[in-house]
Amino acid sequence: MRIGIDARMMTPKATRGIGRYVEELVRALLAVAPEHRYVLVTRQPIHPFSTHPSVETIVADVPWYGVREQVNMPGVFRKIGCDVIHIPHWNVPVAYSGPLVVTIHDLLLRHEPASARISTRGPLIATIKRAGYRWTIAAALAHAKKILVPTAFVADDLRTLYPGVAPKIVITGEGMGRKTAPSPLRSSAPPSSDYLLYVGSAYPHKGLDLLLDAWAELEMRHPSLHLKIAGADDEFMRRTRIAVQRRGLPRIEFLGYVDDAQLTGLYREALALVFPSRFEGFGLPPLEAIQAGCPVVSSDAAALPETLGPDAAFFFQSGSRTAILGAIERVLQDPNAAREMAMSALPGLQARHDWAAAAKRTLAVYESVVGMT
Repeated sequence: MRIGIDARMMTPKATRGIGRYVEELVRALLAVAPEHRYVLVTRQPIHPFSTHPSVETIVADVPWYGVREQVNMPGVFRKIGCDVIHIPHWNVPVAYSGPLVVTIHDLLLRHEPASARISTRGPLIATIKRAGYRWTIAAALAHAKKILVPTAFVADDLRTLYPGVAPKIVITGEGMGRKTAPSPLRSSAPPSSDYLLYVGSAYPHKGLDLLLDAWAELEMRHPSLHLKIAGADDEFMRRTRIAVQRRGLPRIEFLGYVDDAQLTGLYREALALVFPSRFEGFGLPPLEAIQAGCPVVSSDAAALPETLGPDAAFFFQSGSRTAILGAIERVLQDPNAAREMAMSALPGLQARHDWAAAAKRTLAVYESVVGMT
């Protein structure tokens, strides 16, 4: 097969979320089925797979979510002449009519419309953009031969909001990324540099406001404890910085964007990753943390219980300040026991979330779509 994959989001600073999904899926596809030809549409000629013999690179420096994408990308996809095109997000060019597979990671903007950069613009522009999102995703779902989703939660959400696409949905799952050695257990006397960690964006649905509310009490109970926040310094993160300054909250460090090596180090040394998100279609940071041996304090929202399972994290009721405080205190009372819990859960999570298995399921979908034409 000649398989086209829209890999424009696979850029050095887009390795979180969708960019990570594309990179890990392509890596796994090349490992399990190198006999196929993979045509990667990228924004730059150099990428992690640019020298692989099974990969052909097509450069299309076209930004996503805009008019240029809708105008230019159909011609790009037609020109490369693939048996199937896989677009790893809802931003499908509606004028493209070839065999198409689309991945829907979540329906966040149907549930949390404020969690988008466009919400920082004027209300008229934001309203137009939100209407454009609904039109684009409806057209993408209608045209796609198959719709890939990471979890049963997303599959159920799609069936509820777009019942007509139910027969097209395939749960392919995702993986945990490349293996790293978990950190050792901590000493019984925690050093003064002990910290809790947050990783991700500061979009409203991520629940950073709840974490800051909890921190206002935690920092008084634990005067040697710090909070580190790792995430791109966009408008939402700047708003969070301002909120911290306005409230006078101490010992919070904003790290900005961190690369994979830095992030692994942060996970290994943290007392816990705190993940207060109100809406997730999968939940990659908690899995990354556990892979590094870091305990996880997570909300019980959306797909997170499904992704993590019952025994891998200290869950709390989403949105509850009392509950998040209680979950964090359980970790702080016995950091070694919390770390042992994470390390005990790791083998089962690695078996459930395996990129090779996800790639095989995805490849089977490609084959079924080609068989339809």
